[in-house]
This record gives sequence, structure tokens and C-alpha cells, in this order.
Amino acid sequence: MKIAVGGFAQESHSFSPVPGSWAHFGPQELLRGQTIFDKYAGTKAEMGGVLDTARQHDVELIPTLYAEASASAGHMVRDVFETIRDELVAQIRQAGPVDGVLLVLHGAMIADGYADATGEIVRAVRAAIGPQLPLVGTLDLHANVTELMVRQATALIGYHTAPHVDMYETAQRATTLLIKTIAGQVHPVAALRRIPMILPGETARTTDGPYAEVVNMAKALMQQPGVLDASVFSVQPWLDVYDVGCTTLVVADGDLALAEQAVARLAAEFWTRRHDFDVQLTPTAEAIQRALASDSHPFVLADSADSPTSGAPGDSTVVLRALLEAQPQQDCLHNIVDPAVVAQLIEAGVGQEVTVTVGATLAPAFYQPVTVTGRVKLLADGDFVQKGPGFHGAVVSRGRTGVLKIGHIYLVVMERPCRQWDPELYRSVGLEPQDAQIVVVKSPAAFRAAYAPLAAEILIVDATGVASPNLRALPFRHVRRPLYPLDQ
Repeated sequence: MKIAVGGFAQESHSFSPVPGSWAHFGPQELLRGQTIFDKYAGTKAEMGGVLDTARQHDVELIPTLYAEASASAGHMVRDVFETIRDELVAQIRQAGPVDGVLLVLHGAMIADGYADATGEIVRAVRAAIGPQLPLVGTLDLHANVTELMVRQATALIGYHTAPHVDMYETAQRATTLLIKTIAGQVHPVAALRRIPMILPGETARTTDGPYAEVVNMAKALMQQPGVLDASVFSVQPWLDVYDVGCTTLVVADGDLALAEQAVARLAAEFWTRRHDFDVQLTPTAEAIQRALASDSHPFVLADSADSPTSGAPGDSTVVLRALLEAQPQQDCLHNIVDPAVVAQLIEAGVGQEVTVTVGATLAPAFYQPVTVTGRVKLLADGDFVQKGPGFHGAVVSRGRTGVLKIGHIYLVVMERPCRQWDPELYRSVGLEPQDAQIVVVKSPAAFRAAYAPLAAEILIVDATGVASPNLRALPFRHVRRPLYPLDQ
């Protein structure tokens, strides 16, 4: 049995001021052929799950192309999107006769001219392989799952966790289902139900609360005879496209009526909980004062409005400005994206004192630059390996990186935005979060898997930014109305 494997995973953000471009794919994030397997062998990322499952079933995998941006952005530039799409399709064609195709996708990508870019990827691959060949894809639970995606794929398999700690297991489910389909052991049919609702990532988590309840219902469904898989998608909420919303998806074994009944029940349970997803935010200055006054540490302050994995540029100065005004006497860890300042730190050299104007180069409508004076503590190439449960073993490339010590504030300045789920962002440059009083992370929920075990307290700060959880405050223009919570 031969399976062609590849993918295109990028999460888009309609309100991000930075278009998705080649700059969002680092040297470890646009891979071809055997280099895909070389990077992901032994990891707990999705590709690692594909590799291990195929090996267990003695299946030959043909690697094609895999593009995965570790930070979100605005609409993908059309030329970038079409170039990657066309190469992926060409590589699958060149794989020769195969028995099936497995795609690692994200599901919330938009590009110039393609409001449903993931649907376009699946459509293009389907057109290349013909109507009969089994095609299975994996999706993040923030996917905006469309009818086009479901029609063109044999089955789509979504994560069950936020924070995301089951990417490996999701790939195992998808690969196993594809193998069984090729062998004729199952005959997948899928039913999708769209819900006029979008959710902030801060409360759409599966550790507790209303979303966890619905996802657990989906997992229980999978134990019923005839149900092959079930997923509940909370959607990436900052997609300003007409066809956007939360979804439920059920895959049954040849029984479409069963899938339709199950997916409708899940959707109804999801919808009835819509009022339970309000986010509790703490004013930034109040959160800092509360943390500095405490005898416990570390306080993890989540600046989710500037989360790169939500599509924000990572260059907010809101929390930094508040930290500077508080003049902390305990160590505080913060980070920011500013390639020009990184160059200045490198030019000055380790141990030198510098005055730099940092931040707000990409989203000046939301915050202003800050001028600071500090000492260059460390310089690094910026790569680090994630050691927490999310994407365990995967390499993150944030570009050249410098640490600027401003009193008791340690500011990690990097060239590229990156995933902020893991304390290795700080540990890789000699900073230990457990020793700090305040640790700033830019993530709405996924950081909790690695940070919750070490945090004295976690607070989501009420900061401005393009990824604000206050969805009603954002300038949606294209979504189909009514849409909760934009419309009560």
C-alpha cells in the first residue's frame, strides 16, 4: 500500500496588517521530499503521527511538499498561495500510482481571491487524483470547515484538544482511517452542520468549560457502532469572510443518515451553550500590580490580543509600556517582534548598553513605539525546540534574537513572530520562567498546556490588538449576519 503525504497549514487573520508571504515560512517550515520525514521523525507533531502509524501498518509513504507557518498572518498573498498549491499538486502527481492521499491541513486559511483557501487546496488535489482515490485530511479545531472541503475529501479529522496536545493522535486517527478505507474495511461518509457563531480562543478550550463538554460528546459518539469519527470546530474567529462559523462534523461508515442525526445533535448542544463563552479580562495595569504584590510566582500574563498564532504581528507595546511604568523590582520576562532592533542589538554586541525604539512597526493603529535603554544580555540564532506537550520536538524558527535587560525587565526581541506555547521561547535564551515574577505570553489558550503546571496564576490582560477577544469591537464587514456574538 502506498500513500502520498503532504500539506499546507497556515492560519489567516482578516484584521492582521501583515499579509501572509514567503517570510512566514522559515527554513524548517517549507519542506520537500525526504526532508519532511527527517524533520518530523520522532516528534509528537502531526507528521510524526503519520510516520509512526504508517510504519505500524507497513505502509509506504511518498513525501511530497509540506508548508507550515508557525505564525498566522493576514490574507495569503495570491502568488505565494498559488505557487505552494501548484507545487503540492505537482508533487502528488509525480508520486506515481498511489492508493490514497493524506493531507496535513489547518483549515482556516484565506488568500487573495480565495475566501476558502483550504477548500481550494483540497479541490485542486482532488482534481489531480480523480474522484475515486481516498483523500483524508487533518484539521486544527480552529478550522473554518466548509461544504467544499467536506465534498472534496473522503474524510476530515479534527483535533480534540485546545490547548493543542493531540496533533499526533489526530494524525494517527486520520492515517488509520485512510488505511482502512484503502483496504475496503470502512466506507466513510461525512455530515457537516454549520452554526452561526464564532468564539474567542480564550474560552474555547477543552480543559474545562462549555467547549470541553461538547468535544467530550463528540468523543463519546466515536464509541457508537457505525461512527468512524467526530469533530467540533470552534473556528478561527477573526476571519471576515461570508461563509464563516463554528461547525460539527461526523464521519460514519456508509450510513449518511446516522452521520446527519449525530451531527445535528452535536450542533444543537454547541449552540445552546453560546452564552457561556464570554471572556474574563483583567486590565493590564491591574494585572501587573496584582502580580508584583504577590508572594507567589510566576504570574503568567496572556496578551492574547497580540498572539502570533492568532494572526497578530507580535509587536505590541501595550504590556511593555505598563511594565516600564510599574518599575518592577522583580524579574519580568517579555517578548516582541522587531527585526530592526535585533539588528541594532547585534551591532552593539553583548554587554553593551543601547537605547532603542522598539515595537509598533506593524500595527501602529493599535499601539505606539516605546524608547528604552538597556544592556544587551545575549544574542542567538533564534531557533528552539518545543519541549512541552504541544508540537513536542518541533523546531521553531523566530529568526535572529536578542535579549535586552531593562532594569528587571528581560525583553526577548526577535526577527519573526512565532508560536508562543512553550517556555522554551525563554529558556532557549537563558531565561527561566519559574524564577520570574511575571512571564508574558502571546497566546489565547494553547500556552496553558505547558505554562499552567508552573504558573502561580494565569491572567488574560485586556490589551488592544488585532486578535482581541472582544469580537464585537472589530470591524467585521463581510460575514453573513446574524452571527453570534456580533448579533445578540
